[in-house]
Amino acid sequence: MPYITKGLLKDFYLPDYADGSTVNLLASIIRSRGGKSPHKNLKGLDPRRLREARNVIYLVVDGLGVSQLERFLSMGKGKQFFAKHPWTTISSVFPATTAAAVTTFATGASPAEHAVLSWYLNLHDLGVVTMILPAITRTGSPLAREEFDLHAYLDLPSYIDSVKGRRGLISYEDIPQSRYSRAGTRWTDRMAARTLQGLERQIMAFVRKRGRKMAYAYWPEYDSNCHEHGVTHRKTDRHLRQIDESLARLVRKLQGTDTRLFVLADHGLIDAPAAQRIDLGAVPGFYGCLATITSGDARSVSCFVRPGRVKAFKEIVNRKLGHACVCTPGEVLLAMNAFGPGKPHKALANRAGDFFLMARPGYAFTATLPGWEPRFHVAYHGGMSADEVLVPLYSVQC
Repeated sequence: MPYITKGLLKDFYLPDYADGSTVNLLASIIRSRGGKSPHKNLKGLDPRRLREARNVIYLVVDGLGVSQLERFLSMGKGKQFFAKHPWTTISSVFPATTAAAVTTFATGASPAEHAVLSWYLNLHDLGVVTMILPAITRTGSPLAREEFDLHAYLDLPSYIDSVKGRRGLISYEDIPQSRYSRAGTRWTDRMAARTLQGLERQIMAFVRKRGRKMAYAYWPEYDSNCHEHGVTHRKTDRHLRQIDESLARLVRKLQGTDTRLFVLADHGLIDAPAAQRIDLGAVPGFYGCLATITSGDARSVSCFVRPGRVKAFKEIVNRKLGHACVCTPGEVLLAMNAFGPGKPHKALANRAGDFFLMARPGYAFTATLPGWEPRFHVAYHGGMSADEVLVPLYSVQC
């Protein structure tokens, strides 16, 4: 994974888009199913070899970074699946956050190509900052009326759509039928589960269908536990143990089905101590410099600054927030291809923002709306640390 040795972002990390990221994994999978991708294959994963498998399933455990997995294994845990099977390390995308990463998993496109960069996404031409995955605004109202064509508006490129045959989305509760999910890849099968056992059943039901197939399966609850309790909390470890048991059961059930099962994550998380969680709304003068409320995530905050307030913005950030973040122009991140390879989406530059507040180790931000109470998690993601960017990859032939 590229380590940045100079410039504003010295000591931060970029994803390895050359041949070691989730973008490259998807390229290998898509080609193995007869589809097309403009991206390089994942190193060591030849689509011609993968083509031999009747089924390909990639199961994403939201939030399981390499450092978290290594800690879990070092305590002697995970013996049923995580410690039993070999794994390697690859990188996620930037920003290392769910919205950007799962859109790559759901399309095969890089964040530069799909421009879904963060949980909070500024849709400047609609005049709104959204929570894009649930398709609502920052205040909780619907993004737009039902007749609004979100598919046409987002214009997400999907290389998975080039795959012939069955393409399955197997996900949590209402995600497969959500407005956002329906705005992307045209999945032939959409299946939902509420429990780990239900996820196992749905994967098995899909595998038993006729023909050669591929499916994207997703489990979000480990990430939820990390956010609420922290990455080292006993409740978080308990849920990871349940995932370990579930994956072991799934491998046993898949035996003899000619299925290649990949297990990986979208990003890792880090804990932020209470003293290092910062509400930007409490920083004097900060909001007064903005053209709209911030977007992005807790560890990579995207700021849209009024032209006449750029100098004041920089002074406030340097004086009040310099210990907690590196203020990086959005154009710098665009120039270094931080959002990945491929033809940039027409909305990419406008959604990236004028400046990013890239959190230093252990720090996280929130941007409380006027009249609302500040709300903090325990663990966060979205930044450029190794803990967030590096994810494990298991490959099990069943």
